[in-house]
Amino acid sequence: MILNRMTTALRTLCWLLFIAAIGCLQQVNANPTPGEWSNTIALTTLNGRLYSIETGGALYQTDLDTGKWIQIGKSDFANTRFLFAGSQNLYTIETDGNLYRINPANGAWNRVGAGGEWRKTIAAVASGDRLYSLEQSGTLFVTNLATGKWIQLGKPDFMNTAFMFADGQSLYTIEKDGSLYRVSPADGSWRGVGQAGEWRDTIVGAILNGRIYTVERGGTLYETNPATGAWKQIGKPEFAKTDYMFAAGDSLYTIESGNLYRVNPVTGTWGAVGT
Repeated sequence: MILNRMTTALRTLCWLLFIAAIGCLQQVNANPTPGEWSNTIALTTLNGRLYSIETGGALYQTDLDTGKWIQIGKSDFANTRFLFAGSQNLYTIETDGNLYRINPANGAWNRVGAGGEWRKTIAAVASGDRLYSLEQSGTLFVTNLATGKWIQLGKPDFMNTAFMFADGQSLYTIEKDGSLYRVSPADGSWRGVGQAGEWRDTIVGAILNGRIYTVERGGTLYETNPATGAWKQIGKPEFAKTDYMFAAGDSLYTIESGNLYRVNPVTGTWGAVGT
């Protein structure tokens, strides 16, 4: 009788483990297929991995060498507006203006700071454990990501900002008129870089190894030296369908029509990740 009960219990345990394994396999891809990232609404990188959120609220981690991905945690992020990375954790700003810290290992999350404080945010970038965010009024704020406490930097000069980047030492903005500015993360003071209006056709951008990379509407990739404002074309105009561009390691990456590509920042040559 005891032996029969033990056998039954063992079979039940094996069956439960099998079901759990199947469930895990459903959340991991073996090889990327066309359009895998077509539902992406926000993304960032941390420790050389891509983290992205899809319309259904699922958070995914992607190996940028192989293109293999795995879902992290539950589908809790359907209302995410911004996703960015600190030194160790992920963070989101939700549509209700709440700021959350996310454990990149298991997707567990908790609110940081007071509720709704970031509801008017129009752009945000993280640098280390500081979040720099712009509001509709044009005001620049810096937030301590450990505590959620924030202070205003400078005057409300950024009402027309279209893009914002950080390289660890400075912030950069591209305004709606196409002008590029360097912004001090200490006091919010700014000055123009290069000729006004040069970046007016920018559709996406990223910063890598001290250079700003932008794609224009015609699909041309440019590299800008932010110290001088000098820019040059990289490769052929092949990036017109780019929805996202980001940097990791020594490469640029794009998502186009739901496909993930690695781009050589020197030559502009590209190839699908995982092929």
